[in-house]
Amino acid sequence: MNNSNNTTKQFSSNFVHIGYSKTGTKWLQNHFFPKIFNANYINLFKTNNFFLTNDIFLFEREKIIDEISRTTDKSKKINIFSSEFLTTPITFGWHNGYYSFSISYKIKSVVPDATIIIFIRRQQSLIPSAYQQYVKNGGTYSFKRWLYSGEVFSFEHLIYSRLIEHYINLFGEKQVKVFLYEDFKRNNREFMENFCQQFGMQVDWDKIDFNPTNRGLRLLSLPLLKVVNHFYKKPVGRKRFICHIPGMTTVGRGVIKYLNPMPVFGRYLNEDDFLTKKDLEYIKNFYSQYNCELTKYFDRRVLEGYGYYL
Repeated sequence: MNNSNNTTKQFSSNFVHIGYSKTGTKWLQNHFFPKIFNANYINLFKTNNFFLTNDIFLFEREKIIDEISRTTDKSKKINIFSSEFLTTPITFGWHNGYYSFSISYKIKSVVPDATIIIFIRRQQSLIPSAYQQYVKNGGTYSFKRWLYSGEVFSFEHLIYSRLIEHYINLFGEKQVKVFLYEDFKRNNREFMENFCQQFGMQVDWDKIDFNPTNRGLRLLSLPLLKVVNHFYKKPVGRKRFICHIPGMTTVGRGVIKYLNPMPVFGRYLNEDDFLTKKDLEYIKNFYSQYNCELTKYFDRRVLEGYGYYL
C-alpha cells in the first residue's frame, strides 16, 4: 500500500469518526452529521467501502481519492467520514485488532491530514449494550457465553488506550480527538454545540432531533427475540439456531420495531440486569490498568466520576 502524500487531489478538512460502537454512533450518523450544512457527510456504507470492505493487498488509494473527489461538493470545505466498524464491530472483536490496525493505514493513505474522532464509554456500561445489539442482530447466546467464550466478544477490543496511542503515533497528537460518551449523554445538545464550535461545523439546531435513536431491549423483549432468533441463520458472529424458517428475520425486526417500544413488555434493561458482582470484579481487574492510561487525555476525577475503573 502506497502511503506517499504526493497526490494531485487533496481535501481541506477531513474528519474520520471511527467509533467505538455503542457510543451514540447511530444518532450521529442518522440525525447529526447529515445536518452539518458546510460539510460533505460520507455515510457508513460509503466509508466502509473506502476503508473496510476492500482487501488490504488490493487497496487502490488513488481510485478512492478520485471517487471521493468526484462525489463530494467542492464548495464545502469539510468531509466527514463515519463508521464505527473502523474500530471493528463488537461482534468481530475477536479478530485480535488486525482489522482496526490495517484500516488505520488505509485511512492514513487516503486522508493523511485527517482528524480522527473517537468516542469511548466505560466498559461495564458498553458491554451490556453491545450484548443487546448482538441479540437484535440475531444472536442467541446467553450473556455469559457471549461475554466469556471468546467466540463473539473480546475483552481486548475495549482497551481504548492502545488504539488511541496507535492513531496518535500514525496521525499525530493534535489530529486525534477523544471524547467521552458520558459527556455526550449528560447533555447532548451542549456537547454537540461545543463539538461544532471546535471543528468549525455549522448546523441549523432547530432541525436536530436530540432524542435517542437506538434504545435497548425491554425485560420481556429480550427472551422473546432470542426465541425468534433460533429459527433463522444469520451471520452475527456466533449463534445457535434450530432450523431456518424463511421470514423469521422479518418477525425479529417486528419485535424490535413494534413490540419492544410497548411498556407492557417491561422496563428497559440496564447493566445491573446483566453484570453480577463477579462479572464487575473481572471487568475491573481486566481494564483498570489500561484505563489508567486514559488519564493522559482526561482528568482522573472526571473518569472516576463517570465510573471508569482505574
